[in-house]
Amino acid sequence: MITAEQKQMSSAAEDLAFVREIAEEGRMQPLQGGKYLVMWGLISSIGLAFTGAIVGGALPLPAYSIMIVWLSLSTAGGVTTGHWGRQGAKTPESKSIGNKVEAMVWCVGGLFLFLFSVMLFTMPLYVGDRFEAAGIEYGVLFGLMSPLAFGVYGIALTATAVAGRAPWLWPYIGLSFFFAAITLGLIWDLKQFLAAIIGIVFVIVVPGFIMIDKNRKAQGQG
Repeated sequence: MITAEQKQMSSAAEDLAFVREIAEEGRMQPLQGGKYLVMWGLISSIGLAFTGAIVGGALPLPAYSIMIVWLSLSTAGGVTTGHWGRQGAKTPESKSIGNKVEAMVWCVGGLFLFLFSVMLFTMPLYVGDRFEAAGIEYGVLFGLMSPLAFGVYGIALTATAVAGRAPWLWPYIGLSFFFAAITLGLIWDLKQFLAAIIGIVFVIVVPGFIMIDKNRKAQGQG
């Protein structure tokens, strides 16, 4: 039988925990997503380089090898992200609003790009010959992935910059939309792969290293 005094103590403990959670969320904490950006930036660059080599004929491999490589890279990245996420969830920094928003927006953005790519690869199974009948090259649709990805990067970086109070990210947000336009203009051109890789380095990998450095300095290690 729970007494009224025990109920009051339980309620007080819950209130205290809630206040503590609000205080942790409001604290200014360095962004923790740097290593994720670097890893996924490198994964995307490797995947694009491989795809460009297949499309350009430098690697005499069947087209389906592109899907296998991207699926393998994405799986490895997803497993690593999950492992790091479980480790990071135990730290006080992960409880800040900035890091919560950063983790969620990049997770949702990455999931959208993954599902979109799966739909592109499997499109022949449910579209049939409608594209050919309309005179549309099915392969052109894959060229939309890069500009679409840079648009997602720009939105995710904007949310990260605002929630994490990181105004230093704004130039990279501008670069993301710049490369979205460049890669759209280079659609159905092998130069698009090179432009996309360069864009990923500047838009994703470089900010990732900066986040890692800022986090290290905030912990007194730099």
